Amino acid sequence: MDPMTPLVDLNEFVWTRFKDDLADVTPEECDWRMLPDANTINVIVRHLRIEAEWHTACLERGEPMPMDASPELQKRIDEVPLDFEKNRAELQRQYERFNAAMRETTLEGLAARTAEAYGEFGKKRPPHLLGFHQAVHLSMHWAQIRTIRTLYKKTRGEEVPARYYPGNVSYPKPQGKEPR
Repeated sequence: MDPMTPLVDLNEFVWTRFKDDLADVTPEECDWRMLPDANTINVIVRHLRIEAEWHTACLERGEPMPMDASPELQKRIDEVPLDFEKNRAELQRQYERFNAAMRETTLEGLAARTAEAYGEFGKKRPPHLLGFHQAVHLSMHWAQIRTIRTLYKKTRGEEVPARYYPGNVSYPKPQGKEPR
């Protein structure tokens, strides 16, 4: 087996499941906040789109991962609209490019791109960080989005699919009622 296969599979698996979970987000759900200062799905997808562009540039061209926002970088960030559909489409495009680049690289190439991307920070991290950083980052926000979606539906009295109790025997059975 190609040693890159697990990293490629990880990125493709996480992306596919994430993308499927966003397929039926409504406009109201997209901009709902559980608290006044809380993130919305719309804000999270915008953030992920920006970060996916950076990860893709690192992997494709060896560009450094932005660690601080210069005035020029901040201007480019500020120009990204808060438009869920556009950002979701661009996130998909970037993630597909990232995955394609992952399929084409080698462990040695990935280690080199990681060093270029993270510079001094990269020396303190695993040599293949670039290969799984985006999947881990996406997974954390995916859980956040699933939580927002669950809370949004519950506040409207909707039945919520059992996203967090999938019949896994390692979870205790709820007392008194079946999970919703």
